[in-house]
Amino acid sequence: MKTSLLAMVLCVAALPAQDTDFSNPVATTLTNIRLDPDAYRNVQVVFPVQFAALGKLSNPFFTKFTPADFSNFYVWADEQPIWQRTSYDHVFGNMFYPKTGSQLQQIFELRMYQRLQITGVVRNTFQDQPWIEVLSYDTLSGQVDAATLSHMYRGEQFMGERRWQRAIAELTLAPGSGVPAAVQAAAYKNLGICYLRIGESDQAVSALSMAQSLSPTPDREVEDLLATANTKPSRELDRVVGQTGLKDYERPMWEAFDNERGGGNPDRVTR
Repeated sequence: MKTSLLAMVLCVAALPAQDTDFSNPVATTLTNIRLDPDAYRNVQVVFPVQFAALGKLSNPFFTKFTPADFSNFYVWADEQPIWQRTSYDHVFGNMFYPKTGSQLQQIFELRMYQRLQITGVVRNTFQDQPWIEVLSYDTLSGQVDAATLSHMYRGEQFMGERRWQRAIAELTLAPGSGVPAAVQAAAYKNLGICYLRIGESDQAVSALSMAQSLSPTPDREVEDLLATANTKPSRELDRVVGQTGLKDYERPMWEAFDNERGGGNPDRVTR
């Protein structure tokens, strides 16, 4: 009995510390980790992000992350549509790299929107948020820039106003060399919707096919839109005649003359 008890004590003493990770890295996304942080606690994970900025977060009372031992930085998930205001504001700050790490200096040289492949461990979950120790990171090719985000943002704004031609003009400028595939897929998806709304079914099929081929994960909405564009595109045609929403300097010249002669509604769309 004494021998068994002694063996048990020796086995327990030989176990690594509680926060040591036993598993192989799990490929996932930051979005999934944030949705269910407890599921990833003490799990080594690999996921892509977009660098946002250096930070000053710490929590010495409930986590191991202190300013003396860790450098803090903010990121967006690689899959976040950060050209949308709510997503841009939903930045994640609980990323910590040890100051003894070999890549510490490179952290201070990272640029906004630079894409990284993070290998880390979810060391703590506090206030329903994961607290992640970054073990290492690699840079990934491709990134957005201010111009790409502006074209995507304005394109979606024009879509919301049903100004399809203006949206197309903006969205056409968003895809390009170095733009991540997920962003290009979103741009082509929106272009496909715009072309369907104005009755250009062939261009819609082309844009939606590009979106389908570039999307990192299957997009059911793109599949449905593509099927519609190939079979009955008229279902997606925008048939509503409403307000142009144009400023005076944006109006066609003939509208001004028509309004002077007839005294009609200057905001009425005529076809």
